[in-house]
Amino acid sequence: MQSVVETTRPDMTLREKLDGYLRLERSFFGIPEEEDKEPDIGILGVPYDLTSSHTPGSRFGPDAIRKATDNERSHGYPLLIGKGPIDSHKPLSEIITLEDIGDLEVGVQLPESVEVHISEVAKILAASNSSLIFLGGDHFITYPIMKGLKRASQGKWGLFYLDSHADFYKDYGGADLSHASTVRRIAEQDIVDLQDIVVYDMRCAPPDQRVELQPLISEDLITIEDVAVRFRNVSSAVERVHLSIDLDILDPIYAPGVSHPESGGVSVEQLVTLIRLAFATGKIYSVDIVEFNPLLDENGLTAIAARDVLKEVLWGFTIAKQKV
Repeated sequence: MQSVVETTRPDMTLREKLDGYLRLERSFFGIPEEEDKEPDIGILGVPYDLTSSHTPGSRFGPDAIRKATDNERSHGYPLLIGKGPIDSHKPLSEIITLEDIGDLEVGVQLPESVEVHISEVAKILAASNSSLIFLGGDHFITYPIMKGLKRASQGKWGLFYLDSHADFYKDYGGADLSHASTVRRIAEQDIVDLQDIVVYDMRCAPPDQRVELQPLISEDLITIEDVAVRFRNVSSAVERVHLSIDLDILDPIYAPGVSHPESGGVSVEQLVTLIRLAFATGKIYSVDIVEFNPLLDENGLTAIAARDVLKEVLWGFTIAKQKV
């Protein structure tokens, strides 16, 4: 290796003089940013958890996911779960461009205020041609995100909602705006028709919410095969779909660091399968990943799961763009 002295010139900046010695700049899987046009994918952090009813801390989720994916070039390939989603030996960094938009400045705004803030931002971003990924934050953020997306595009929307809870409370502790009432707010305000929402796995939904939801959903979603059918049926009736992934759908064995963990749940392999089935519909327009709480992730397992979930979402968008 040449020494630094041999490879530098007096007119070079200090950073240029150390080129090759410095760590790479932080980026998702080393995916480059687009310089002259809109990126293939934009990622926005929404670090808000004031509406969490259990353990706060998911506001630190976006930064923790960034750290978990930081320059993971060797992890820029799809997981070898079942049949790979794409026959390619190239990593994500050589196929797509991505812009880390940053984090919203949400602070400790009250839900009524931050709802307007998030909704307006989602509307602005929806005017681009980039696919959109939102990193939470608690599951409340899905409501204003979808509200903004709907304002930008008045076509018919579907929602695939992967969560251990139904989030269908009329209110929670007297509050209308909560991560426990997201689906009800979305349905009540006609952002998405209830029959165009798929909620899975709802293993901790109260009986009254199951009774209220089940006749409208029309069928029991017991197996992943059942969900695949439901995904296809809903996607055929709508123009675009938002996919919302609450990491507490995972068994705590794989993801202990979530704000409201529940016993049981799916494996990472099963969640990857669900994500692939969702993207197979060809209707996924935007995605959020929520409820990762780094304060509870002592062994780092949830960060790994969140990294791989995000990677699978990126591959989903990548394949979709290659088919256009």
